[in-house]
Amino acid sequence: MSDRTEEQAEHLMRSAKASMAIEGFSLNRKQESLVKKCLTGAISHKEFIKRALELSRHA
Repeated sequence: MSDRTEEQAEHLMRSAKASMAIEGFSLNRKQESLVKKCLTGAISHKEFIKRALELSRHA
């Protein structure tokens, strides 16, 4: 997966959040921030999975 700009990440997030809302789901700020970090390449996919699991354990 290639790194994306902040603008591209925002566009992808808006689309994903709209789809999630239709299904009755949403992201909190920490979750959204984590996804954006992965989309922009600030963290690896492996690190994303690790942090996502941590977030889910502390939810």
